[in-house]
Amino acid sequence: MVPSEKCFAKDGIPYITEEVLKKLLIEDDTSDLPKIDSTFKEQFSFSRVPAQSILLNKINLKDTSIYQCKTDVCIGHDIIAIIPNESILISDYLFHFMKWYQINKERRNVYRLMIDLPTISIQLKVVQLLNAVQRLLTNKDSLVTAVKELPQHFDHISRQAKQHSKSLHHGFEQLQYLYIAMLDNIFNGDFLNVVQEYHTFQRLSNE
Repeated sequence: MVPSEKCFAKDGIPYITEEVLKKLLIEDDTSDLPKIDSTFKEQFSFSRVPAQSILLNKINLKDTSIYQCKTDVCIGHDIIAIIPNESILISDYLFHFMKWYQINKERRNVYRLMIDLPTISIQLKVVQLLNAVQRLLTNKDSLVTAVKELPQHFDHISRQAKQHSKSLHHGFEQLQYLYIAMLDNIFNGDFLNVVQEYHTFQRLSNE
């Protein structure tokens, strides 16, 4: 049973359905989403999940939308939530792994997914690098738009602005390819094997 709009509040916890999830992948803003508060009627089924949970709309990882929530949210019955135990698996690390798996692997039920778990310190280093690239890609549209609008504020730079806009587009395309290549290098096993061997060697050397 899907709740009607009158059941929701202006303030509270964002409520995410499959339809909402697809919209969040285009514009990651939960401020205008329906909210659930303490007065929400009990007959509607929903689950509350914590920030950093990974949300999916399909069991098959090849076909699903993948979203990492930034705050606590409530989800409908059509959403799957993966809540990592961050003492052994950092949410950001799992998110990037799932993006890599979706791009590079065959169809796979998410409940049968296998992931190598390096130490938390290694996960943090991997996440720091991948998140930096991801932030640039996320801000792509606003940066390109800002360059396009420069001629409105300065005279005689229309041609230069167009050239910079094209260069920026090309740069982001290359960055997207780089991000995919980095995912493959990290999660196909080679990178993690080398890093873990190095850390093992360092530990043994210090003993």
